[in-house]
Amino acid sequence: MSPNESLLRPGGGSVDTTPLPRLRPGVDAAPVPPEHGDNLICLYDRQDPAGGQFVTTRVGVMLASLFDGNRTESGVRAAFALRTGSMLAPHDLAAFVAELDKANLLDSPRYRAQQQVLAGQFRVGPLRPAVHAGGAYPGEPDALRAFLESRYTAIGGPGAGPGPVAHPSRRALIAPHIDLHRGGHSYAWGYRALAEAEPAELYVLLGTSHTPMQRPFAATALPYDTPFGPVTGDPDFLERFQRRAPFDIFEEELSHRREHALEFQAVYLRHLGHSGEGSPAGVVSILCVPPNATVDGGTPRDDPATEEFIRALDQTIAEDGRRVCFIAGADFAHVGPQFGDPTPVDAGFAEHVRASDLAMLEQAAAGDADGFYRQVVLEVPGPGMANESMAVGGPRRICGLAPMYALLRLVEGSKGTVLHYDQWIEQAGLGSVTFGCVLFE
Repeated sequence: MSPNESLLRPGGGSVDTTPLPRLRPGVDAAPVPPEHGDNLICLYDRQDPAGGQFVTTRVGVMLASLFDGNRTESGVRAAFALRTGSMLAPHDLAAFVAELDKANLLDSPRYRAQQQVLAGQFRVGPLRPAVHAGGAYPGEPDALRAFLESRYTAIGGPGAGPGPVAHPSRRALIAPHIDLHRGGHSYAWGYRALAEAEPAELYVLLGTSHTPMQRPFAATALPYDTPFGPVTGDPDFLERFQRRAPFDIFEEELSHRREHALEFQAVYLRHLGHSGEGSPAGVVSILCVPPNATVDGGTPRDDPATEEFIRALDQTIAEDGRRVCFIAGADFAHVGPQFGDPTPVDAGFAEHVRASDLAMLEQAAAGDADGFYRQVVLEVPGPGMANESMAVGGPRRICGLAPMYALLRLVEGSKGTVLHYDQWIEQAGLGSVTFGCVLFE
């Protein structure tokens, strides 16, 4: 079906008892430039835009939103009629479903089978490729090295590169995962602190999974590659951890394929020489999502899968005996119309977010994992914010909620220092992302 073809032709059809596939949670929408047609919208997977795209009308976007995994064909047609006053012909709906599925935008049997094939291919690869090199950061080693060094003295950076090693190995670091062009000056604060300390013998990376996952955590045994070469994997540690874990830690390993949250940390560890060639330090890479829901002021401590995973990881580390440094790749607030808020981010909006973020970081630096979590999800929306209190990530949509919580649980009792905080705000105020660094000695 072409984007200009009507979705409103009348028609009938038999009742179906099988739900249509749901629209995948990672699907996003972007307007198509007007020279390609009026009022067209492109639906795509925000984690893998090249994996498939579907251009449709605004009515088509509304129709796609009805695919919740519960509605049958007749249910979708009835909901469409209620919203538009027009009946949708069965053959038009079938064609629409086929086009969405062809673009890999539905959680369909075809898509799942394709993902199983990709997962098998991914697992047997020697490395997790540096997929964001040349985009989110320079892809050529010399250019990347110069770029990273320049971030120390960039506006907002610490003002100078690392001094001599003068501290014991650091316990943990909360670092950004925003692209290095926008947030490199903030990474510089955290990784300068690591450069001035004895390297750890084991690095456990905890990053936000921007791809929805059924399990709260997913590990990969593949070392992350970088333009400087790969970090060092630690399959022996992961094997010992798997024996304790409450579920298969590699079940959703494919989530690592295009995720940026840990790739950027690997780039810095390799740049500092803390892993990879010349360093025996292993790197364990784990992606995280919050539990589906917590009730009555609860925290992930009340979710058995999350709690048992964290305990198993903590026990495996204690048994291992090496000096460990935990690093969370975790941005903070995502606000403004781009993320669903009704008003642009002006000075007052930004200041409210700043105050809330800094209060959250105080909880984190105090080592209070559950207080941190509750501060995020129980927050009352401020001026200009959508009414999303109690949502995962809270009204500020803290996308680093899960890895930060896991890190705080693993260093429970440790105190931290907020090294840096900053806000990126789109020029017209359509969106803002906040980020920073917290160091635990």
